[in-house]
Amino acid sequence: MAEWSPSKHYLRNLMLYEFHKKNSATVAAKNICDVYGDKVSVRICQQWFKKFKAGNFCLEDEPRSGRPVKFDDDVLTQEIEANPELTIQELSDRLQCPWSTVQEHMKKIGKIWREGVWVPHNLTEENKMLSKFCCNTLLAEPIKDRLAL
Repeated sequence: MAEWSPSKHYLRNLMLYEFHKKNSATVAAKNICDVYGDKVSVRICQQWFKKFKAGNFCLEDEPRSGRPVKFDDDVLTQEIEANPELTIQELSDRLQCPWSTVQEHMKKIGKIWREGVWVPHNLTEENKMLSKFCCNTLLAEPIKDRLAL
């Protein structure tokens, strides 16, 4: 049976409960961690208690500043298929986005950098067959022929 793990919203409800009990953030964090393990730090409790003291009892995350990144994996895939030798920096310049975003999305589409080109992270059936053929060929050769190299 899988072990249940509390969600952020559930933990925030617990912090609100502790706040209404007039406990400090430190005591609240200790009480929650005693039951659920290290799911809440004292610092997080302090931040939420600060919001509660200001009269804000909304348990949802506040909107963050900055523009959300809109990135199209299809465009990235087309760029890689057109020229698999492009580096992350070159892709970043072409797509006009941070290199960290390109790197993150390369992982997402399953590409890794090997020997100067982007290749699929998982082996295709053809790659598996070639690997198997090479291994069988090496095993079939006498050991003394391999040692002569």
